[in-house]
Amino acid sequence: MAGSLRIALLWVVVVVSALAVAFVSHLCREKYSQLTAMEREANQLQVDYGKYLLEQSAWGSLQRIENMAVNNLQMRSPQPEEILMIKRQ
Repeated sequence: MAGSLRIALLWVVVVVSALAVAFVSHLCREKYSQLTAMEREANQLQVDYGKYLLEQSAWGSLQRIENMAVNNLQMRSPQPEEILMIKRQ
């Protein structure tokens, strides 16, 4: 009787261990799936950031700003006779 009880207990331990392994494997796959999704999102954010930097440099280029100043605000560079030098004492 004691021998069959030990065998039954051993079978219970083996089954519980197998269920635990299956559950942990499932959790591992789930977390790995989340990791790959986050890595894809991080890569997309890097691409978007690169595009943003390119757009920012295009919008802030000195040539564009100068063109807007001339065309939209009718600004111009001063003529030499229009420049006043102020000396500070």
